[in-house]
Amino acid sequence: MAADEEAALRDVLDEEILTYQVAELLPEQRAAADLELARCSAALVAHALLRHDRAVAAVRIEEDNDPDERFASAAISAEGAERDLTDEESDALSGLDSNLMASNAAAWHPLCRDVDDRGGVYVLDVARALAAGREVLARRAAPSR
Repeated sequence: MAADEEAALRDVLDEEILTYQVAELLPEQRAAADLELARCSAALVAHALLRHDRAVAAVRIEEDNDPDERFASAAISAEGAERDLTDEESDALSGLDSNLMASNAAAWHPLCRDVDDRGGVYVLDVARALAAGREVLARRAAPSR
């Protein structure tokens, strides 16, 4: 089930990236695509980390040198214990964390336990991120009116 969900989210993310890059979108359509990209990316970050450690409850996301670039830096357990990501976990993220940008913060900040814009540190809640991904998939599966 989780593998199917992750694969479906990966397909949606690929579609959103292609649409965002290639299609001639109106500004509101581009903004909506950017928000979907963030929701899918947050959910895929959660899936990638859970594949390596089922006890991960949250992940610390930090700003890189560019204030619009982010990267995952630590896994956090339900008890609040933090540990650095392993090389395998970092590789599994494949840049998904860099899709969490200031421009689409409206989509992923609500998925965080803690948001520190001044310090550039965010704590993405794994359960909220997974739920956001399921909502994306549900919207896509719903019949158009």
